[in-house]
Amino acid sequence: MKNGEEKNNARSAGGKTPRSVWRTVKKPVYLLISVAAWLLVWQYAAVKLSQTVLLPRPAEVFRALVELVKWERFGTILRSSLLHIVMGFVAALTAGCVLAVVCRFSDLAAAILIPPMKLVKTVPVVSFIILLLLWVKPARISIVISFLIVLPVVYANVSRGIRETGEDMLEMARVFRIPFLRRLFRLYIPNAVPYANAAVSSGLSLCWKAGIAAEIIGLSADSIGNQLYYSKLYLDTAALFAWTVVVIVVSVLMEWAVMVIFRALAVALTNPTLWYRPGQAARYLLGLPVKEERPAPAEDVEEAPPVISKNAPAAPLSAASSASAENAPAASLAENSPALAEKSPAEPDEPVAVLRGVGKSYDGRAVLSDVSFTLRRGEVLLITGASGSGKTTLLRCLTGLVKPDEGTVEYPGGTPRMAAVFQEDRLCEGFSAWKNAALVMPGSARANRERILKELAECGIEESVRKKVGTFSGGMKRRTAWVRALCADPELLVLDEPFTGLDNARKDHLLQRLSKAADGCGIVIVTHSASEIAKICESFPRVRRWDFPEANVTEE
Repeated sequence: MKNGEEKNNARSAGGKTPRSVWRTVKKPVYLLISVAAWLLVWQYAAVKLSQTVLLPRPAEVFRALVELVKWERFGTILRSSLLHIVMGFVAALTAGCVLAVVCRFSDLAAAILIPPMKLVKTVPVVSFIILLLLWVKPARISIVISFLIVLPVVYANVSRGIRETGEDMLEMARVFRIPFLRRLFRLYIPNAVPYANAAVSSGLSLCWKAGIAAEIIGLSADSIGNQLYYSKLYLDTAALFAWTVVVIVVSVLMEWAVMVIFRALAVALTNPTLWYRPGQAARYLLGLPVKEERPAPAEDVEEAPPVISKNAPAAPLSAASSASAENAPAASLAENSPALAEKSPAEPDEPVAVLRGVGKSYDGRAVLSDVSFTLRRGEVLLITGASGSGKTTLLRCLTGLVKPDEGTVEYPGGTPRMAAVFQEDRLCEGFSAWKNAALVMPGSARANRERILKELAECGIEESVRKKVGTFSGGMKRRTAWVRALCADPELLVLDEPFTGLDNARKDHLLQRLSKAADGCGIVIVTHSASEIAKICESFPRVRRWDFPEANVTEE
């Protein structure tokens, strides 16, 4: 009992128990045991063989290594080989990333690169080295070989990462009209970072092997490869082993240094909020395990049953009656709304989007058929209906994500600024909430920061700067998606089941905020909740109700 109390007191005081200490040092201890065991095997084999020319003892290799380090030309030789291999690696990494980006958006460029990439991967390294002896100075062969060996590895991995960027995120970028460079640095590159990490790690070891081989065959002066060749020639096996140890140590140190730099870039590109936790950031840069942030607990949500009441305060709009609806004032389509009963019909505002006879089929099944309507500024089109009736497909046609099989989608005033709250949140989960909103706004993130932070604070998202969205609860993510859509200052706003995961107080707040933006844009809302339908009809003066695709509200 006393021991248990002591352990609890140690934990509460921030102390460490023997078990936690062992978990911390276990891997280094196991590594030391492994190294010691293999040194013993080496020593035993050298003693049994008793031929230093074939296998020197560890002590002899250590003495040769000490002599190498003391040699006045050691630094020059080491710097020369290291510089050449680093130059080839950096050139390959840069070229591989650039080519991967170019080929993602150009099928012609990708096709042109297929033969040379296949050639570099299949032709033996020795063949390249011998050919390069005819064209390149021996001192530069290791640069070219390192470049050729690493380039296909980087290109293949980064290309795969870029091409596997989620289609849902790319659709989000299309709706919000996010500029190319922002898409590149916020969507494509972050998705390619894990693939690039694997390419860098494997490419570093490959470039050292190929680079040293090129120096040996090319007899490059003042190089490690040249020293290995002459050590073999003069049967100085201890020096041969010593130079091999140098290659291994320098290779490991170079890989460690490069990976630290790469991880720093990865944090900036994929998870910049990690800098707010310096201890965890340092562990990540050093390749140590990082304690993952726990997602926020789920919020309690009071959801109304998904029943569409016949007495909901709105009049239906059907595809069959849409032809006459196009030329009618929007207010006449919701004449039963209490808000409109007190007002005289307003003159029609500028059309934002016009759908004429839109039809869409998937696998021979018609999802949309002869859909036509006009959406004007200041209007709210409220679409209800059963799941699978084609509501989301209609929104995708409206925003240009899907091309209709029949009919047209027109924007009389030119393509409007669009925004959306999708059924899924579609957020960049490695970034903070305010950076997600800044992604879709014109101008720099710094210029828009104050406005975004104010919007987020009003929505109760105080963790908007220091925490990544991936750690948010479902409700917080939903509110972030709302803030992103509203900050885009859209002319066409599409909301597909936008209140999912939100409590009634949050719904009321967001409806109030949406009503402020309603004058300048056309809004389309898809929902199935009877309580949401009532609140929407009460919150906006100009609401059209469409029980899609039927003409009449169904009985319960």
